[in-house]
Amino acid sequence: MKNQLVFILVFFFFLITFIHAKKYHLFGENESSTVSSTNDQRLLVDIDIYNRAYALPYFLRQLEQFTCPCSQCYLDFHLYRVFNTTIENETSRLLHEWVSAMKKSDQFVFTTITIHEWTAQSKDDRANRLSDAMKRSSVLDVTYLAMFDSMIILLEPEKILSILISKDKPLITPLLRSTKNMYTSTFYLNDQEASGFDTYKKIYDRKRLGCFSINGGIKDFYFFNFNHPKMRNVFLINRNSKEIQQHYAIDVIARENSIPSYVCNREVFGYIPAQFSETLHDEAIIYDLYIHTLIEHQLNGPSQTYLPPISRTSLIHVPLSKEKTKFGLDEIYVINLVRRTDRRERLQATFDILNMSVRFFDAVDGKYTIDQAYLERLNVRLLPNYEDPYNQRPMNYGELGCFFSHYFIWQDMIKNEYSNGILILEDDVRFDVYFKYKLEKILSNSSLDWDILFLGRKIMRPNEENYENTIETFLIEPSYSHWTVGYALSLRGARMLIDENPIQKILPVDEFLPIMYDHHPNSSWKSHFTNRKLKAYAFHPSILTPTHYFGEPNYVSDTENTQILEQNDGKTSLPAPELVSVDVAATQKRLEENARMQKDEL
Repeated sequence: MKNQLVFILVFFFFLITFIHAKKYHLFGENESSTVSSTNDQRLLVDIDIYNRAYALPYFLRQLEQFTCPCSQCYLDFHLYRVFNTTIENETSRLLHEWVSAMKKSDQFVFTTITIHEWTAQSKDDRANRLSDAMKRSSVLDVTYLAMFDSMIILLEPEKILSILISKDKPLITPLLRSTKNMYTSTFYLNDQEASGFDTYKKIYDRKRLGCFSINGGIKDFYFFNFNHPKMRNVFLINRNSKEIQQHYAIDVIARENSIPSYVCNREVFGYIPAQFSETLHDEAIIYDLYIHTLIEHQLNGPSQTYLPPISRTSLIHVPLSKEKTKFGLDEIYVINLVRRTDRRERLQATFDILNMSVRFFDAVDGKYTIDQAYLERLNVRLLPNYEDPYNQRPMNYGELGCFFSHYFIWQDMIKNEYSNGILILEDDVRFDVYFKYKLEKILSNSSLDWDILFLGRKIMRPNEENYENTIETFLIEPSYSHWTVGYALSLRGARMLIDENPIQKILPVDEFLPIMYDHHPNSSWKSHFTNRKLKAYAFHPSILTPTHYFGEPNYVSDTENTQILEQNDGKTSLPAPELVSVDVAATQKRLEENARMQKDEL
C-alpha cells in the first residue's frame, strides 16, 4: 500500500512538471522551450540610479526579492551625479545604507554589490556608459546582462530573471506598461502616427501574447543573452570598437548588426511611468507620473478588484514626508460606508502616497441604516412629483443615504466655521495624474470667487457646455451635470445649501446641486428652491473620475442596489413609505440600450 502511494505521488509530480513545462502559443511568435543550463553561468544586473530618492524605497524592495537563477549573480549600481543637489546627497545616502544592510541580511543573493559614480550629461557620456557596462560584463565573464533604471516597478521580481532567461532570445525587453490611457517609451506609442502603431498597441494592450520582434524603440529594460554568438561578438568582443563609441542606443547597434530585438508580454511584468519628450527634463512632472503609477496599481486587480499597494523596503531609514497637505482647505472629507473596508484601505494607501491629510466620514447606509423612524426623526419630505428621469421611479434608500452623507458634512462645515473651504470625496474616487498640481494652482488663487468646484462630474448636456470660456486655465462654468465623486465647497456655499432646507423637499444630491447653481433643465423642480445663486466652476477636463463605470467588471453601486420609496399621497409628506423591490441591473441595462444619456450613479 505504501509503495502504491509513493508511485502515485511520483506520477503526479512528473505529470504536473510536464504540464507546467509545456509551451502554449496563443498568439505571436512561438517562444523557445529550450533553456540552457544556468548551473555554470553568471548574470550581471546593471542599474542606473537617478536623483529621485522618492523611488528608491519601492525599487530597493524589489531588488530584495530577486532570486539568482545562475551560479553567480552580480549587482552593479551606477549612481548619477548630475544635479548636485541635496536630493542627490539623499539618494546616495539611502543607496549606501541599503547596500550595507543587504550584505548583513539573509535576503542577500548577489555575489557582489558595487556602486559606481557616474555622470551622464551628453551623448558621449552615455556611449561611454554602455561601453563601460560591456567591459564589466566581459571582465566578469557573464552569460546574461540585465540593464534597467530605478524608476521601474516590477510586480513579481523573484521570477523575472528566470523568465527572461527561459525566453532564449538574443536581446529582449519585458513589456512594462504605464497608467491608464498612457504609454511607455517601449514603442514610442505616444506618437500615434508612427509606423506600426496599431500592431504595437495590440502587443501593449496584451491582445497578442508572446515575444515579438520589434523595430527598435526600447530603452526601459534590456536583457542581453550572450549565449548567442553574435551578441557576444558585437557587444563583448568588439566592445571598444568605433561602432559602440558612435552609438549609445543599444537597439540601434543591434539593428545595424542584424540582431533582432524582442518585446515579451505573456507575463505581466510591471510598470514604468509614462514618458513624453517634452517632460523628460521636468522633474516635477516625472515625480507626478511616478506617484500616479503607484496609486493606479491598486486598481489593476483581476476584474478590476483592488490590489495591495507596492511595498517599500524596511532595511533603510526613510525620513517622514513633509507635513501632509489639505491644499489650504480646512478639511478633506472622504465619504465611506463602514462595510466597504476594501475601499477605505485602498484610499488610505493612496492618500499616504499622495501625502494628503483626510478625515473619513462614515456614510449613512441606505441599505441598513435608514428606516421609517429614521426619516421621521429628521422630518424628511420628498420633493413633490419627483421621478428619476432615467429609471422612472421615486428615490431609493441608497440615494437618501447619499444625500444625508453630504448634508451632514455641510452641517459639520458650518458648525466648525470652516472659512477656508473643504473638499468632499466619495470612496470610489480615481485621481488624475495632475490632480495635485491643478488643484493647488486653483486654490492658491485668492482672487477666484467660488462656492463649489467640481473636480469630477458627468456632463449631461454636452451641447450646453461653454468650453471656450475658460477661467484660470483649468476651470469652466458647468452646465447640467451629475456625480458628487469630488467637489470643493466654500462656507458661503454650504450655508446656501443648508438654508434651502433641502430635506423638506429632498431629491438626489446630484440633482440638487445643479438646481442650486441654476443649470437644471426641470423648471418644476427648480421652483421649489429660491436662492439658486451658487457660484459653480468645474475642472475641464476632470481631475477626478470614478474607479468603475456601469457595465465594467466589479462595478458595484451601493446607491442603486437598494429598495425604492413609494409615495402614498403624491405630495410632500412621507407617511409610511411602502418598500418596493426593483431589479436595478435589469432596469439600468434597458435604459442603457434605449437612452442617449444615462445616469451613471456609483
